Amino acid sequence: MSRRANRTPNEADGAAGQSEAFELEQQNNRHLDSLAAKVSALHSVSVNIHDDVNDQNRLLDGTAETFNRFGNMFDRTRLKLTHTLATANSRFLCYLTLILVLGVVSLYYIAVNLLSKDAEPTELT
Repeated sequence: MSRRANRTPNEADGAAGQSEAFELEQQNNRHLDSLAAKVSALHSVSVNIHDDVNDQNRLLDGTAETFNRFGNMFDRTRLKLTHTLATANSRFLCYLTLILVLGVVSLYYIAVNLLSKDAEPTELT
């Protein structure tokens, strides 16, 4: 047994002990409130991270699906073009080449005209 357990407390020691215990209890409550606020903030951050990860996963899944569809469409187009070129005669190939060249030139002309109109400075009145 310790020496303290054998002592009989007087009223002054009892009041001081209660005051000290009350002070420690208040300090513990303040620390618990602070800890609860930190845990709540950490919880909200983790929930936001979880939601953001789910949104990004949905976006990546959609992007992968889009690329797969584009790849399939590109493969079908390549096969059709290969088949067309294998069975086509020379006149058809000349027409096809002419159409492609005219298409590229017209797209270039349109792009240059649109860009030059955007680049012109505008006057403020």
